[in-house]
Amino acid sequence: MRSLVLALAAFASASTFGADEKLENRFNDPFFQLSAAAPSCPEPLGPLMTEDEAIRDTHHRLERGQRCYLEKRCRYSSSYQYDPEIAQAIQAAVRDGRFKVPKESSLWILVQGRRVFAYGCVPAGYRAGGLRDQLRRIPDVEVAVEDVRTGPRGTVGYRVR
Repeated sequence: MRSLVLALAAFASASTFGADEKLENRFNDPFFQLSAAAPSCPEPLGPLMTEDEAIRDTHHRLERGQRCYLEKRCRYSSSYQYDPEIAQAIQAAVRDGRFKVPKESSLWILVQGRRVFAYGCVPAGYRAGGLRDQLRRIPDVEVAVEDVRTGPRGTVGYRVR
């Protein structure tokens, strides 16, 4: 028994030291830049994570959306299966003018499990909630959040690269 405990402890220690600390978009979450007109705006970390963070997030991601699917209220068995379509719909709305990107802004979009996050910087005078309201009108978006700095100075609330 003691040798089993020692072996498990050695394995746990080795796997911790061997963990990949490289930041990657490990789940292929859609993440793209909408505008780049505020040069001092910090780039968000977006979906980049370490291997350990991905392992911790896996269970939650596997379950997200299954209940909706089992109750026959959703097309897909995972909320994350909607994400490429949502990202494409946002980009199409920007291209054809249905989605208004504030002038003099630097903005990034992250789509994760039918939740859309707008990160970046917008000019002084921006009406709070404008991006969020537009994102909510995109088909299949459940939640839209904007996390932006208004004006050229100050800090941002999101994790940066």
